[in-house]
Amino acid sequence: MTRPAPSRAIPATPAATGPVRQADTVASLKAFSLYAMPGSETATSLAARRALMSRKGVSVEEISVRARERRRAASQIQRFDRRARLLALLVPAAAALAWVGSIQNSLPTLLTGYVVLALAAVALLARLTRTPDAARLPLEQYYLPDEQLASAEDITLLRRLAQQDPELDAVTTAWWRSTAPIRKGDIRLALDFQRAKRG
Repeated sequence: MTRPAPSRAIPATPAATGPVRQADTVASLKAFSLYAMPGSETATSLAARRALMSRKGVSVEEISVRARERRRAASQIQRFDRRARLLALLVPAAAALAWVGSIQNSLPTLLTGYVVLALAAVALLARLTRTPDAARLPLEQYYLPDEQLASAEDITLLRRLAQQDPELDAVTTAWWRSTAPIRKGDIRLALDFQRAKRG
């Protein structure tokens, strides 16, 4: 009498395990997806999430160009101030006085007009060519609040927030790898995102 051959377990084929593994992977990615919005998502948290995702690192050179433009604009305002505007009005007035003296054949009026015209023109030229106080300030003084470099305390705070929130940690990982430095505006985005999630 022959014994029946023992039954062997049929190994699972890749076709059978593929969908399960794929489903697990998708679920895992979805749990950490930056775009996976929970059901409790509000307009505030959605706006904070979009702002965080839209963050663009700004290089030192780009920030310096912006600050230099602001300093140049401030210098122009200081250079053509109220005194310069008064001198600019005095120049044509003195020229008109000299013209009246010439028409009336009045030597004192003519000389007065020329003297005032010369003094006003020299004073105006000196006023416009001087170096205003705004141009002497360091470039960092013209950084906007969000453009200021993050301090050591800010970096510590950002690391702590990232450790508490995997979603924020996934975002800030790219920040550390970027050549653009982390600034005050980046810390503000992270804080706004945390506050929005907490409601």
